[in-house]
Parts: sequence; structure tokens; C-alpha cells
Amino acid sequence: MNKSENMFFRILDIFAHFVLLNAIWIICCIPIITIFPATTALYSVVKCWIAEGTYAGAVRLFFTAFKEKFKKSFIIGLLWILAGLILYFDLTILLQVEFTGSFLILILFIFTAILYVFVSVYSLLLLVQEELSILNILKKSLILSVSHLHYTLLFLIIIVAAIWMTYYFKIFLLIFGSVLAFILYYLFQKLEHTMSKGTSW
Repeated sequence: MNKSENMFFRILDIFAHFVLLNAIWIICCIPIITIFPATTALYSVVKCWIAEGTYAGAVRLFFTAFKEKFKKSFIIGLLWILAGLILYFDLTILLQVEFTGSFLILILFIFTAILYVFVSVYSLLLLVQEELSILNILKKSLILSVSHLHYTLLFLIIIVAAIWMTYYFKIFLLIFGSVLAFILYYLFQKLEHTMSKGTSW
């Protein structure tokens, strides 16, 4: 077997690992209430892949992380849903009821919604990376999202671009979650490296 054939089968093997991981993640997200634990497990696997390569496997790593991180990620997921519902009902009231100062309240709502999205981006990344309490994960997510706004915006652009590509090119459904998680976690590690060096991007 020549070098080009070895490279082809290696690429095929990597692609198969991403497809498998994506399939496991989607299946574990189906009950809806397990989306956060499943996504945490997804990030745990790609974290290992970045360090060791896809040779580390997928199935065993995924379900080990799913079990270990289930409680904390489930609670964060419930808090995320609760906050989202509060924002939704607040917006409904703002759009239907006219009252003095409604414009200022709307500005405050938009600001809060932006922070909600920012914290959402970082919370699961931190849950995988560090053994922090739930409160500290949320607090650090907020601090990171604001203090490193360029990374936060990059994360959001990548997420939106991935959703757009998957919407128009259905083939990306095979690897959407796993590849997106890999890219986001890789960039997150770059961010952590930047912080440890005390430099800016």
C-alpha cells in the first residue's frame, strides 16, 4: 500500500469517526432533556481527539463523559431553558403592551439576551475543561464572553455559518455536531493558551 493510499484510508477513518460521534450525539439528544449532557460528552470526546487524535475512539469516551458530567450539565441545561423562557415571555410582554419607558426596557432586554447567548457559548466548553461549580462556570462564561469579545463573535459566526451550510447542504448533517464541536473547542483551547501567556489575539 503506497503513501497516497495510506493517506486516503486515514482520512476516511477520521471522517468515519466524526460521523459516528455525530450519530451518537444526535441519538442522545432525542429525549430533548439530555441535550446538554450529550453536548458536554461531545465536547469531551473532541477534547480528547485534539490531544490524542481519533485513535482514542468515540463510543466509550462519549458515554463515560455522558455519565460523569450528567448531573452538572443537566442542571446547567435546566437553568439555560428557564432563562430562555423568561426572556421569551419578557419579549412577548414588551411587544404586546405599551407603557412608559418600554423603549429602555427593550434595550435592557436586548443586552440581557446578548449576554444569554454569550454565556451559552462558553458554559459547556468550561464544563468540559475545568472542575468548577455551576455558579463559577456561569460566572466565568460571562467574564470570558465579554473580556474576549473577538473570540465570542468568532464562535457565533462559526456557529451561524455551520447552521447555514447544513440548511442548504444536507450532507453536512452527517458531521454537523462533531465537526462544529471540534472547531469550537480547538479555538477555545487557543483562547486559554492566549490567556495563560497574558497576550491578546
